[in-house]
Amino acid sequence: MNYQQSEIYVSKWIDYSSKYGLGYVLSDKAAGVFFNDSTKIVVAHNDSVFFYYERRLVSANEKQDVKMQYLLTDYPKELQKKVTLLEHFKSYLSQNRVQSSS
Repeated sequence: MNYQQSEIYVSKWIDYSSKYGLGYVLSDKAAGVFFNDSTKIVVAHNDSVFFYYERRLVSANEKQDVKMQYLLTDYPKELQKKVTLLEHFKSYLSQNRVQSSS
């Protein structure tokens, strides 16, 4: 089967790295935040599931991202601030008030 895979790229972003991290929206409308503590959170467009990535030590000198999946309506209490920031950045970026790469 010969098909061309669509490229996905960052279409909008906002840099709040002085306080929280970098928020972004991808060309497929997924949104995410790369936080200053090296954790990441990503949600697909109009989805109720999000992915949370946390960097963990797997050996004396190697770290690896561990992916966890949660519902936007059911996640650990310690992620409340990060989920709130994700929703805020996603909403802000969808209003076309920021720099776009297109």
